[in-house]
Amino acid sequence: MKKRANPLFLVIGIFFSLMSVFILVKTLRFKQPGQTVNSIPIKRPAFVVNQGDASAILPASQLAKHAPKQEDDIDQWMTFNGMDLLSERIGFTFSMRCPADKQVEILPIDIIAWHPGVFENGEFGIGKQLAVAWEHLGYEGLWIHSGWDFWLERSPATNLQYFLETNELNEVQPLENLEAKLNECLLGSNVEVHSVKSVRQGQVTAAVRIPSGEVEELSRHTMDLVPYLASAYPESGFAGLDPDALLIYFCGRAALDEITDPEADYWTQTRYIIAVSPVE
Repeated sequence: MKKRANPLFLVIGIFFSLMSVFILVKTLRFKQPGQTVNSIPIKRPAFVVNQGDASAILPASQLAKHAPKQEDDIDQWMTFNGMDLLSERIGFTFSMRCPADKQVEILPIDIIAWHPGVFENGEFGIGKQLAVAWEHLGYEGLWIHSGWDFWLERSPATNLQYFLETNELNEVQPLENLEAKLNECLLGSNVEVHSVKSVRQGQVTAAVRIPSGEVEELSRHTMDLVPYLASAYPESGFAGLDPDALLIYFCGRAALDEITDPEADYWTQTRYIIAVSPVE
């Protein structure tokens, strides 16, 4: 009579087999080019900027401040009140206006300058603790991932996204609540931009949430983002924005009562753009 195999060994074998598959797929994932959450293709180098229709949106007195950077200025770009954002890991601490004692962190991240292929070759992958910097019409900004990926890897701007979209139980809220959080709590909040070597103070002076139905149009304005936002969303604070402000661009989810885009991922339904202006 044959002795029955111990089921414990079968369970252990299945467990290690699944772990092997998990590790193999995870390894291959970082070797293969992948989709990115916030990928918006830029068809020109970050320093070569076309002003396009800016003259139709900005007053003549503002145009000089938004002129493309000259070659001599390239080494000086991507700074915040004199702080070099490309030389070390940078973190952000938002002291929200409501509730009064609420602080939200973007933990220190590496910032890399945009270059061809950065969104397609996996360098700016989900869960990686970095941001991509770009320049347009004299303004400088960061693309930062938010949300979680399939492997439960948390992206740097997830805390900020959760603050805007969820309640204390992490439940996504109706659109009215999201917009209230954006305009009443985040807009006007103080921001500490910090690294190991230095600290700078700032304030959120502009903020906008782009609903899913308008994301496609937004993606056409990578290189004239500020004047586009000032024209399309005049109440957002981007009209007359301080040229020394730093933009932060990240994705968001649909509100509880909002129609979703079936072509977009759960974490990439909407877009948030905020501007942090330096404070002395």
